[in-house]
Amino acid sequence: MNSFRNLIIICFVAMIGNLFSQQTSLLQTANNALKSRNYEVAIQNFSKAIEINDKYAMSYYGRGLAYHYSANYQQALLDFTKTLSLDTSFIDPYLARSITLTEMGEYNKAMLDVTRYITKNPNSAEAYYTKANLYYYLEEDDSAIEEYTKAVKANPNFGIAYYGRGVVYKLKGLKDLALKDFDRYLQLNGNMDSLEEETKRIIDEISKEE
Repeated sequence: MNSFRNLIIICFVAMIGNLFSQQTSLLQTANNALKSRNYEVAIQNFSKAIEINDKYAMSYYGRGLAYHYSANYQQALLDFTKTLSLDTSFIDPYLARSITLTEMGEYNKAMLDVTRYITKNPNSAEAYYTKANLYYYLEEDDSAIEEYTKAVKANPNFGIAYYGRGVVYKLKGLKDLALKDFDRYLQLNGNMDSLEEETKRIIDEISKEE
């Protein structure tokens, strides 16, 4: 999907606790830079925080997100994997790593990670959407539809899942269902994902075929 890169993995929130004041300051600066999409600054400050304390999992996770959004996927994978090794109770890196692996075309490995994440968090619309996209890329349309449907059941206002399901419905020739999903997507998201024009074009294309 064109919008897949724009999927927000997880909003990084620094779990500061009893950290050194310098580390705390670096993490706050890095977190603010990440939210502002200033990924170079985020990476620099997360790296400095890691130099102070290389056992703090969230520093690696935050840097992994910054690497991901900078399209430095290999480094992102290393940081997400390091996060998991330091904190086995923190499951978000499985989803983040799955999305990164998807960007790299490693669909089977990505499927393992997102499935592991869903096992531990079965109410995540984002995870079902991620899994649906994987099935879409693997050209397993029925499975993709099933996962997109799980995403909208988990969160009926998760607009991008309607778009994804609509695309697959269109591929399968299910025009009425596709139109319904595209209309719902526009109602919920508008141009939030920069897909409004494309969605309207697809709707027009389907309408002309009828």
